[in-house]
Amino acid sequence: MLILATQNCFHLARRLEKYKHARLLRYACKQFADGERYYRLDFQRQPKSLVLLANITPDPGSLFDLLALARAAQDSGIAIEALCIPYLAYSRQDRQSEKGEAVLARMVAEAINRIPARQRVFVDLHSDAVRAMLAPHRELSCLPWLVHTSMAQAFDLVVAPDAGAAERARSVAGNAPVLIMRKHRPRPNQVRRSATAYPVKGKRVLMVDDMVDTGRTIASAAVLLKKQGARSISVVATHAVFSAPSHKALASAPIWKIIVSDTLAGRAPHGVRVVSITQQLAEALNSERN
Repeated sequence: MLILATQNCFHLARRLEKYKHARLLRYACKQFADGERYYRLDFQRQPKSLVLLANITPDPGSLFDLLALARAAQDSGIAIEALCIPYLAYSRQDRQSEKGEAVLARMVAEAINRIPARQRVFVDLHSDAVRAMLAPHRELSCLPWLVHTSMAQAFDLVVAPDAGAAERARSVAGNAPVLIMRKHRPRPNQVRRSATAYPVKGKRVLMVDDMVDTGRTIASAAVLLKKQGARSISVVATHAVFSAPSHKALASAPIWKIIVSDTLAGRAPHGVRVVSITQQLAEALNSERN
């Protein structure tokens, strides 16, 4: 397996290199004096196909990097066997909340869909709306894997911190009951919760979501559940965004432990456990080739 990766996915590409038949294709990337970017694939013998690995982050340059590497492969006559995007930013902008808004998730999806890949692999997409925008693809769910490998202590109850996380909670619950909490956002990056009573007294709670961004969703949920008598609260999430406000929000939250995956590099603060999904990615990409 030959891997072509954007810089924000080098951490995953290097780990994938350790698996049999995986090798990272090098390339040159530089900027001219006027700011234009330049890309050149570095190979002596032209490969027939490759896996293109890239994260789409809030930085618009991440999308440009992906499109440029895809174009370099196309112009070199190299087939893109699989396009793998572990983290897809702008997914929360999947509908108009107010008149005049740009639905940026659709714009990003349309750009990705134009890449002529034979297979597409994503990891724990944010919503059904985003899934519908993307060309036929395979979605790899890492939450069951994270729970299985990290939760040595049993849990009594699985909690979705909002309605959007309900299916994720059910996917890891097994025989445990699932509780779906209510949440209201008066404005972006703010969370309000009503004093709804939940049956958590004396329970070991596992909270599940697709990402930790500002931390306010899980922190507000943990505070409320702890006040209502939860014995312990653990959090498992796939994408470790951890934007600046999360450090303050999580520092005071009554959360026993937080487990995340390594879809994003270098984002998890001290004390957060990071579990690699490299094995799952390798298996998924190998199966796509067979």
